[in-house]
Amino acid sequence: MVSATKVEGEYSFLSKNSHLDQSEGVKIHLYRFGAEHRNDKLKSLACSEQDGPSLLDTILLSQWDNFALKGHLDYDVTACQLKVIGGGRNFVGQLNNKWNPFSLKEYDKFLSFTCLKTNSMKSYEGLLLGIAQGENDRPEVTPSASPPKDGLLVIANAYPVEYGHIFLVPSAINQLSCYWDKVMIGLATKISSEVNNAAFRVFFDSRTSVVSGHMIFQACYFAIPLPVESASTFMVYDGNGKARSDIIVSETVDYPLKALVFTSTNLKALVSVVSEISVSLHDNATAYSMLISNNGTRVFLFPQVKNLVTGCCLSAWECGGYFVYHTKFGFDNASETEITNRMGSVSLEDSTFEDLKHLCCAIADDLVM
Repeated sequence: MVSATKVEGEYSFLSKNSHLDQSEGVKIHLYRFGAEHRNDKLKSLACSEQDGPSLLDTILLSQWDNFALKGHLDYDVTACQLKVIGGGRNFVGQLNNKWNPFSLKEYDKFLSFTCLKTNSMKSYEGLLLGIAQGENDRPEVTPSASPPKDGLLVIANAYPVEYGHIFLVPSAINQLSCYWDKVMIGLATKISSEVNNAAFRVFFDSRTSVVSGHMIFQACYFAIPLPVESASTFMVYDGNGKARSDIIVSETVDYPLKALVFTSTNLKALVSVVSEISVSLHDNATAYSMLISNNGTRVFLFPQVKNLVTGCCLSAWECGGYFVYHTKFGFDNASETEITNRMGSVSLEDSTFEDLKHLCCAIADDLVM
């Protein structure tokens, strides 16, 4: 189990074997990204060699493990029974009768952090970290008595779906604007890049979750690839001959839920395209889920319609092929057919999906220079 404290060295923060010290008056530790250089493309850290865990990966796991050791989790998610569901698609089922799909409602208090002033933030065990852009060349962790301006709060989920389950909650005043949506997608993608751990996945649900009015991401660690990540894809856009295009848009093939996949090692270009498409979907009242994987270089977009019987959509991890069952009967009887039908019931019709593909390609073509 990893924990951390300040040390001297290249990074201003961490080593193993002791938890973060809580200095008097310090309510939060703030992770600051290294400064971006305007003349360089922001490349994913997945493209660079790195020895050992990244700074952000270490601090996230350290803080989450300390939260778990203090007994704040409702259950040990690592002890939940898992199985690969037979049939060829390798859907994953988890038996967990304690999981609470509405757990985010318990964190509504954090949505009011926008009004907090310096030294006014209350201590809360679930608040693990703040994340914001920094000014130094290298990332760093600093103490703070207030939430980050134009950043986000990392909050542990006491009802985890998988190991390291966290919420990424905006701490900016203008949470509901299109501008903030774009900033938040950029932060989430950059977090995925800086964690630089292949097991780390970031999720987002729009108009499908219990707090659909807020731009809140979730993230956790999966030991194996999600089924959708192994699905075959067919390329629908690669820049239309533009020499400087860094974006590839694909669609999944023979997957029961229609999905688009955006791939690029140029995170700025990737964020620009995906955020513009997300705003368009939001403006058209289209429900969708998002999965960010491969250290921020790959984004899956799952447009959805509500199931006519249940009136519900799938969560982002369900779109990816990972399902939680509350009863042993449901878990034991889970089948590829049942899951395929659930996915198919919220998938877009062919004509609507074709329109969305054309829109995505047009947006990518307009934004890629």
